[in-house]
Amino acid sequence: MQLITLTTPRLVLCPFSIQDADDLFPMLSDRDTCYDDGGYEPFSRDEKYTKLMETFAAQEGRYVIHLANSDKTPGKAIGMIHLMDNDRAVPSYEIGYVLNKDYRCRGYASEAVNAVIDFCFANGIEMITASAGSFNQISQQMLLKLGFEQEGISHKAEKHPIHGIVDSINFYLMKKE
Repeated sequence: MQLITLTTPRLVLCPFSIQDADDLFPMLSDRDTCYDDGGYEPFSRDEKYTKLMETFAAQEGRYVIHLANSDKTPGKAIGMIHLMDNDRAVPSYEIGYVLNKDYRCRGYASEAVNAVIDFCFANGIEMITASAGSFNQISQQMLLKLGFEQEGISHKAEKHPIHGIVDSINFYLMKKE
């Protein structure tokens, strides 16, 4: 599915561009954000970071979440959403998201994820899945608020640098007919 620019009242979601690297660096160099996003070490502004940005730019399905300027053009990049192919019997994606910690708990993540879900469902996707570490209650609550249902638990799914071995709570959302 070809990504397009999506707008919400406060955000502009654009397909990933290498020009977003500077705005995203504070998020991807923050230890807590990196650990909670996938248990990886924070990045330094070096060749590894440049390679990561090039990889993201080459991936299909990766949005950058921007604050909207007053004229609804993209402003500062504050996060990302990634749509990944999902091995299901119906057209589906797994959605992942990460937000700069300075912009959390303001409704930006749910606004952005909801916009991407609406886009997917309007373009033939029938199911969206997501997961959150068992320690990440805020993300779990957000998914439930967006209408996701808990599908199951992947026990001892990942090794978190702070929380140790953690379960992954799995969620799904079906397109309503």
